[in-house]
Amino acid sequence: MKFGYTLENFDMNLERDFLIETAKIAEKAGFESLWTIDHIMQSDEKGLTIYGNTTTALYNNIAEPLTTIAFLAGHTNRIKFGVSTLVLPIRNPIIVAKQLATLDYLTNGRIVMTFGAGWNETEFGYLGENFRKRGSKLREGLQIIRTLWRGETSFEGKYFQFKNVSFKPLRPELSKLPLIVAGTSDYMIETAIEYGDGLHPAGASGEEIKQIIAPYQDRLKDRDFHLSVHLDVYRDTDLEQIINEYEENGIHRIVFDLSRGDIKPEERLDFLERLSDHVRSF
Repeated sequence: MKFGYTLENFDMNLERDFLIETAKIAEKAGFESLWTIDHIMQSDEKGLTIYGNTTTALYNNIAEPLTTIAFLAGHTNRIKFGVSTLVLPIRNPIIVAKQLATLDYLTNGRIVMTFGAGWNETEFGYLGENFRKRGSKLREGLQIIRTLWRGETSFEGKYFQFKNVSFKPLRPELSKLPLIVAGTSDYMIETAIEYGDGLHPAGASGEEIKQIIAPYQDRLKDRDFHLSVHLDVYRDTDLEQIINEYEENGIHRIVFDLSRGDIKPEERLDFLERLSDHVRSF
């Protein structure tokens, strides 16, 4: 079992020193990875904040996730970084492949990643992308990333084509990095199986994840398929029970998130220490 922790590259704790301190505490405690949240530009809507009485939407004040990762990687030594979840269809997948390959190269393999189709139609519109094509663009984007990371030089798709290109620097180990897909719909599960190497359903229990993939077991036989989950943590969350339940159902990684429950922003470093106790003892 691997443990990740959600960095607050958003909302009230979006402060440089707080992010650095959080990253260093998590690394010292033995967390495998730190994860940022992905949004670029949303409507200035009210009432979306889950915690407290603030009037600004939770992700209105948010730093770009990959830039944040690059910054914090320079303040740590071992811990890995990822995005839970990177919305691939709002981005050029060739640029994403290059950004992640560069991060992987400069950090000597400290990158993990989950990819999703996205849910905010308005945000797609602001970025000039077609929300209705997000599924097909996600699938093609994953193919492009896989192609480039394997060192292949040509690709012919619906949205992107290239031939005899150079894509360096590139560590050979990157070709083995699992492409994990977020979601629980049939379409996203099919995407994870056919175009990826794992599934990342937010908030699902271990038993629910087991049931989700049960119909696909024949297709997953004899291959590595990584199961992870993004989990909101509350004051009364029974961490030991939850961790054990995930382990029993074959979940490989838990990404803890303190930002969307009932734990106040000023209390989160103390709760990170509480999570650290479970990480150290597991």
